[in-house]
Formats: sequence, C-alpha cells, structure tokens
Amino acid sequence: MNRGFEMPRPLSGRRRGRSLLALWALAAAGSAVAQAPAAPPTPPPAPANPPMAVAAPSPVFTIRGFQITGENPLGEGESARVLAPYLRANATIETLQQATASLEAVLRERGFGLHKVALPPQELGETVRLAIVKFTIGKVGIEGAQIYDEGNIRRTVPELREGDSPNFRTMAIQTAIANENPNKQVQVGLRESEEADKIDATITVKEAKPWTFGVSLSNAGSESSGEDRLTVTAGHTNLFNRDHQIQAAYTTSIEKSDDVKQIGLSYRAPLYELGGVVGASYTRSDVIGNFGTFNSTGAGHTAGINYTHYLAPEGGRRSYVTVALDDKVFDAARINNLVVPGALDRRSRPITFGYTARTETDAAIWGYNADLAFNTGSGDNNDLVSYRSEDPRIDTVHWKAVRGGAFYTAPVFQSWTWSVRGQYQFSPDVLISGEQFGLGGLGSVRGTTIERPLSGDKGLFGSVELSTPEVVPGLRFLGFIDAGWLGNNDANGTSKPSSDRLASVGLGLRYASGIFAVTADYGRLLVSSKVPLTVNSSSPQKGDDKFYVNLSVRF
Repeated sequence: MNRGFEMPRPLSGRRRGRSLLALWALAAAGSAVAQAPAAPPTPPPAPANPPMAVAAPSPVFTIRGFQITGENPLGEGESARVLAPYLRANATIETLQQATASLEAVLRERGFGLHKVALPPQELGETVRLAIVKFTIGKVGIEGAQIYDEGNIRRTVPELREGDSPNFRTMAIQTAIANENPNKQVQVGLRESEEADKIDATITVKEAKPWTFGVSLSNAGSESSGEDRLTVTAGHTNLFNRDHQIQAAYTTSIEKSDDVKQIGLSYRAPLYELGGVVGASYTRSDVIGNFGTFNSTGAGHTAGINYTHYLAPEGGRRSYVTVALDDKVFDAARINNLVVPGALDRRSRPITFGYTARTETDAAIWGYNADLAFNTGSGDNNDLVSYRSEDPRIDTVHWKAVRGGAFYTAPVFQSWTWSVRGQYQFSPDVLISGEQFGLGGLGSVRGTTIERPLSGDKGLFGSVELSTPEVVPGLRFLGFIDAGWLGNNDANGTSKPSSDRLASVGLGLRYASGIFAVTADYGRLLVSSKVPLTVNSSSPQKGDDKFYVNLSVRF
C-alpha cells in the first residue's frame, strides 16, 4: 500500500553532543579521594577470592528548569509542558535521557521528524540546556514521470523544498490528496545526503494519461421509461497542469430517448497548500437512478459546492471533514408530460457537515462516514406551500437529517472475499421524497423492477456479499443478501406506513479484462412491501425479481 512518503534511514556520522555530567560527577568523586590524608599504606593480605567490582552509584542532582536552544517549532509553552515531569531534586543521567527522548517524540508526533534533540556539554547546574538540531532538504529528485512535468510534480508536494525542513504530517496530507487522482500516484522517499546536516528526497511517480472516456450499456431502466440505459462518460484529471479534475456523464434510453436525459458534471480542484479540495457539481435528470458517478433521487436539477479538509494520515487510515452547500429543485409531478393540477416544484437547499474515514491494512479494508444536513429554507419553492403540494403531512421546511454509511471487505477461506456495506438515515421531520431514504434497485435491495420504489424519512440498509476466487482470469462469481427498513414520521397508514421493509437474495458475477468489464446480478425479493398495489402499482412484492446487466468499455 502506498504510504505517501518513507522515513529516512538512520543518520550515520551524526552524533549528538555527549553529556559530561557523568564525567563531572566522576571527577568530583576522584577529587574527593585525592584530598584525603595520604598515609603510607599497609598492604593487606591478599584475599582468597577477590571481591567483584561494584558499579558506582549514579550521580543525583537537581533540575529546576530547561533551556532550549536552536529552532524550536513547538514553542516555549508546549516544550515546558512536555519537560515538566522531569523537574525534580533527585534527577539522574537517566532523567536527562528521558527528557531528551520525550521532547524528540513530541516533535516527531507533530510532524517535525527532522528536528533532533541533543544534550550538549555544559556546566552542571539547576538549569539544563537542550539543543534542537534541524536537518534540511538537500536535493529533490523525481523518478518515473513521463507525462507530468517537474512543475506539476513539485506543486503536488509544496511542503518539500530544498533548504527547508518539511513537516511530515503536512507532507502526508498533501500526498494523500494527490493520490486520490486516479491517473497519478506519488511517493516521497528520504535518504541521507552527502552534505552535512541535510537529507535528500526522491518523488517517485506512477502515472497514466490524464484523460478518460467510457461507454456503458445496462438494463437499469423501467418499462415506463425504457429498460435500457446508455451512458457516455468523459473526464480529464490534469486541467491547467494543476491536477484539476473534470468528469462528465450523459445517460439516455435507446428505446425512449425523448423520455430519458441525465446530465452530470463535476469539478475538483486540489489545494495542496491548504490541505483540502474544493469541489462543484451539477446534475439534470428526467428520471430516478444512478448514472456514471452521479445519483438522481427525483426528476429535476441540482447544483452544489463543497470543501473537503484532509486530516493527517495515521498508518493506513485516511480521514477528512467536509462542508457542502447544495441546491436541489425537484420538478412538479407530471402525467403524460403534463403537470399534475396543484403540483409545484420543490426546492431544498441544505448545508451538510460530514466526516469520512477509510482504513487499509494487510488483512482488511473498511471505512465509514457520517453527515449532518439541515435545510436553510432559502430560495424559490423552498416553502411549505410547495412542500405540501407533494405531501400535506409536511409541517416544516427546516428539516434535519443524519446520514451515513459503512463498509468492510476482507479475505476469507484463503482466496475468497466477503464484504458488508450499509447505509442509514434518521430525521425527526416529514421530508419531501427527494430527501427521503430510498430502498430498492441495483445500489440497494436488488430484485425490484424499478429503482427506488420505496422511500421514508428514516431507514437502514445492509448487504452481505461472498465472492469466489477468480474462476478464469478476471472472472469472479458472488452471492448476496440485501435487506432494508424504512420508517415514516406522522404515518398515514397507506402510501406512508409507520414502517416498511424489503429483503432479497441473489447471485452475480464480475468480469474485467483490459478496457472491458461486465457486471451481472440476479435478485429475488423475499418479502413484500406493506404498501398495497392499489395505492402504488410499483409496490415491491415477494417473488419479484430482476436480472441486472451492465457492459462497459473504458479508454
């Protein structure tokens, strides 16, 4: 696994200043012996067995304070806090060693791995002087870069500069951001320099062309909007030679192209110096369903902007916090392309705060996220009149919701793989359908004839999959169990019962070879929805099944 950067090997030829306190103590002891009266000695009789040598007791002295010289990135207050436990009247050489090690450990923890703490020669007194020695970067080399130029690679890790001492935590964040680029991976290695008090660095690059293009064909549609879905995607991951990324997707139905048009655009700009990423997105969709990397929970259009701030990696763990502002407009209900009388567009404009973490080890990969969203109530059609045109039970536009998910993947039975994933939502309010938790479809409980046939104000979803080893190169089979639960506030007992559920079992396959990929899943429902067919003709029923197929090619 790519860790982003490697620590330098132990420095040879660099020695911290030796403490002379022990020598001073021994000298003092020797001086005392030399000052004793000098009488002619009487040789004692030789003992039968010479006594074993006894180690001299460790000298004891008082430490009332520490004085730190050299560049100290911690500051006086933090350093005093770290060294406070070593202020004592019965200090020993071991106490000084512990104080030195503690200060250096905190420096390393804060990312200052090239700052070393030494105990220089000094007069014995109640204030002990510690010296911080800083090593700096000598030369920076680049290996493996053919597509990306030196300026691009160096901008990826701005913390790494000749003549400076980089903060390892900051550099780890910058490499974590860079390595989310699918077409460029970087790793920083450090080694001892030929120059005194310097470290040389090498940025190793694994790269691919920055542009992508793909086409996929699936049967993710429905009878009313056309069973097929044709999706075209395109993207570039190094706009302006600054790693800016743009992704675009367009989906339609060959069978009913006039009824299905889905457009998605996303933009991502890394801010390496700040340790974050700014993103923006736009979607326009006539139908519900996923397309490319985009998702539609209702006919209409959405626009959003977000900022993601990356936290310092810890081993294989990556985490970040996000704040986002979205503007979503859900089109008024239509029948035969005519607006239903009394129906209005509905808008939600939520602010979302989120936290995401992902951990990779040799044994497993897992992660989770949690988001808190609340509607600002601003903008046209973001009002009770518009909301109640969809559902008269709604009593506030200032809705709140907690959302999140988790996943875990690990090997089992040697070469098999099992995985579990889940999602959740909780809201104390009655929500418009586009903000509700949906169940059913390829990304949820597989086996329903349409995507997202059920939704509720709160819900849970879970899926367990077991995947075989490769039967032939690139081909794996799998089995799965999907299940979900929904809850509604102020239930009406018909279209919105107080609770509902779905569950399914099925089989599938995954095949990839070069630029081609095929996925297939067959799911069959084990339970029926509580919503009667007389109320919703698309209400999932026990025994319903669907075979999902997706063929894709990516250039």
